[in-house]
Amino acid sequence: IGALLFLGGLWWIWRSRNPFYYGVYAGSSIGGGIYEWIYDSRYYFRLTADDKFIAAWTMDGVEAPLAMILFYAFFFGIPLLLLVERHEALVRRFGPRGLYAMLALLGIVGTPLFECLNTSVTHIYRYHQAEEHLFYGMPYSNMWFGAMMFIFPYWGLVQSRRLLGFPQTAAHELSPELRRIAIALGFASIITGFFVASTVNGVWYAWAEPWVESPRPF
Repeated sequence: IGALLFLGGLWWIWRSRNPFYYGVYAGSSIGGGIYEWIYDSRYYFRLTADDKFIAAWTMDGVEAPLAMILFYAFFFGIPLLLLVERHEALVRRFGPRGLYAMLALLGIVGTPLFECLNTSVTHIYRYHQAEEHLFYGMPYSNMWFGAMMFIFPYWGLVQSRRLLGFPQTAAHELSPELRRIAIALGFASIITGFFVASTVNGVWYAWAEPWVESPRPF
């Protein structure tokens, strides 16, 4: 399923011929995969996945599931792009505060819909955290973390589009140099947004220390 979603998103991105989209999708997949590897460590999520996953890489006996990279690419990259492309209309409809409240709600509701299915129904991965910190197998802190994972990248993408002159300038009208800059800005907006969200959420982990024993060596 993850591969089909990823390829479907990749096909849509390629057909857009928009270099900004290329950077966003690359940031969501490559960046998301690397960040997920960091998040799963003993001092953040403390997560272990089913050994039936196809591994993207293995370190010290711990496998990084390829599916996580594919899911990050599709579930963050595509919704963010669809929303950003309609930013002006959404601001007119909901106002700036209403729009960001909608993004927060998307993260707060969407994250448990996806995660609780994986932790409490299919059991394809597990968070090694104390029960009082879990909501149907998912850390309840992931609700506000999911909100930040939409809000911060979204804000960065909106600012990057303005720098590039979108939507006044069509993507096919960009010079080769601006096309490269568009790719870099799309990529950097996602990576930076993920970094800010994980740093803010890391304060919670430093304070709560919600972990229990885990087979992870790191």
